[in-house]
Amino acid sequence: MTKLLEKAIEQLRELPAEDQNAAAQALFVHMVSGNAEYHLTDEQVREVKRIQRNLRSGKTRLATKREMAALWKGCGL
Repeated sequence: MTKLLEKAIEQLRELPAEDQNAAAQALFVHMVSGNAEYHLTDEQVREVKRIQRNLRSGKTRLATKREMAALWKGCGL
């Protein structure tokens, strides 16, 4: 795994579950599309920007490793 991907995953672990799911869906789309480029819709771009604003302003925060472990345990994973 590259350092960039490791850093991205580390930061994703801190996001709320809904945001993590959105990121995972985008990654899965990228993986199954082969060499095709994946482009966000205008609505998705707005959502990414909203999430970034909320993180910068402190309105939301990233989940801790402990919180994520509890979530996965609660999901039976």
